[in-house]
Amino acid sequence: MEPAESIATRDKERTRRAIIDAASRMFYTHGANVSLADIAAAAGVSKGALTHHFTTRSALEEAILVDVSQRFRDAVHERLDLSEDRPGRLLRAYIRTLTDDDAAARDVFSAGSLLLIIGSDQTGQEVLKADAEKWRKAFDADGIDSVLSLIIRYAAEGIAASVGTPYLTAAELKAARARLLAMAEPA
Repeated sequence: MEPAESIATRDKERTRRAIIDAASRMFYTHGANVSLADIAAAAGVSKGALTHHFTTRSALEEAILVDVSQRFRDAVHERLDLSEDRPGRLLRAYIRTLTDDDAAARDVFSAGSLLLIIGSDQTGQEVLKADAEKWRKAFDADGIDSVLSLIIRYAAEGIAASVGTPYLTAAELKAARARLLAMAEPA
């Protein structure tokens, strides 16, 4: 039989996850002014349970931003090709993530991104600064010229923001992906 403490921890984690997921959906659907009561109802918990896990709205928003950032980071790392034993491996995984049909990339780079909806306050900016610094350090260690890497990343991010719009066809996406991957190879 499993210890009660372990079950309680899993229940806390499930409740926390349900709140973050519901809040993310509610912010996407209704914007930044959605009430905590509506978020709690969507998560299937009481408002008291929500405030037990997230004592302030800012704490909930921070948790969402951290979650979105981590899911994107995980999606990139899932696409690391360990057989690519040459500089630019992380950059190529980043490009693949942004040009695949990936929910984590859409969450970060879509026009309705949670980063835009809730990432503009001071707390959000601190979370995003820390995330940006992690990416900067990782790309600096990737072995590709830092300015070229920056240009390629921003091009891939712009393409990701256009996926699913009339401005980018499937053929254009495929061609852009191939060119960006070629550009991410060492000179």
